[in-house]
Amino acid sequence: MSLEQKAKHTVYSTSRKICREVGVLMGVEYESDALDLIAELVFKKLCYYSSDLEAFQKHAKRSIINADDVKLLVRRNNSLKELVETKHQLLLANKPQEVSSNKRKRKTTTS
Repeated sequence: MSLEQKAKHTVYSTSRKICREVGVLMGVEYESDALDLIAELVFKKLCYYSSDLEAFQKHAKRSIINADDVKLLVRRNNSLKELVETKHQLLLANKPQEVSSNKRKRKTTTS
């Protein structure tokens, strides 16, 4: 099994599991075909996200995707943007020395 097939299998099984758990909480049942469609949509969306994140990282001339790339990715979805910013702030509060040491200083030019 290739790495992509393993990832796809993991996304499919996890999305089905989440749908079932949410369905129990909300009193909703899903047909098997609906679960397959949801899993396929989730996988495709993650593929789009990964290519966008890679493009943001390359545009910034970095070799690692960082939190700023994720924030840029979710910029048009206000509720998701707030969630990402909140989670990032919590991470910064727990690991300030690691995050601050990874930031590059920009050169300033004087005219």
